[in-house]
Amino acid sequence: MKARFFATYAFVMIGSLLSINVFANSQPKIAIVIDDIGYRKTDFSALKLPGQFTYSVVPFAPFTHTIAHSVHESQREVMAHIPMEALHNNHLLGKGALRVNMSEESTREMIRKIIMDIPFVSGINNHMGSHFTTQSTQLSWLMDELLQQDLYFIDSKTTAYSQAEKVAVEHGLRTGHRHVFLDNQLDYSYLDKQFNQLISIARQHNQAIAIAHPHPQSIAFLKIKATQLEELGIQLVPVSQLLPEMTRLARARYLKRSHNNKRLARASAAIPQ
Repeated sequence: MKARFFATYAFVMIGSLLSINVFANSQPKIAIVIDDIGYRKTDFSALKLPGQFTYSVVPFAPFTHTIAHSVHESQREVMAHIPMEALHNNHLLGKGALRVNMSEESTREMIRKIIMDIPFVSGINNHMGSHFTTQSTQLSWLMDELLQQDLYFIDSKTTAYSQAEKVAVEHGLRTGHRHVFLDNQLDYSYLDKQFNQLISIARQHNQAIAIAHPHPQSIAFLKIKATQLEELGIQLVPVSQLLPEMTRLARARYLKRSHNNKRLARASAAIPQ
């Protein structure tokens, strides 16, 4: 009996050590989403970036269809960059914006139109949205539509008060959030500082998501950095590859805060591991 106990104990301990070792040796992964693609012909230059960048295409823009097709043909991931009402500067939203004063029917109809307008879409993230992403009711309409289309949601985190990731979890979506904006400023020193922060987060947590834009300075910077990732021991992957673990973490985070929320527990149980 004792022999069987010690054999079982040894087996469990070896398995645990192997699991820890595999996790410790796993290569940190990053995803870099290029936002605001589709407005300008020059946006096509972003497709020359080497590696698995993810491209978030704006709806109803002059090059929406052609750039989405080009991204798909390059065997990379297409997202929809959905404009959502902000606290300020809403004149910059562009066509197809979701606003908090829209009815449920109008909101759902606009979401469906946006998804239909962008070929090969795999998921969405918000363009602006510092007001809309704080509104649980409107977010519920959005997440329900995404669930019906089997799309994921990435929170661009344009406000610290965003409820978007929580509501996505409640609806059983694959979800995650942006960790770093790479190019709020376009000088090299700032880009480099933000990129180093991205790498630091990835090494600490084994994964991280950044958002950048098709500015000439950003594209030139990322062309250089993309060639250095192997040397840094970092793998660039489509954003969807990070979502199983990010969704698991989000589910644990919001379940912990909402342990009495039976609806959240039921919906979260359906999220893929």
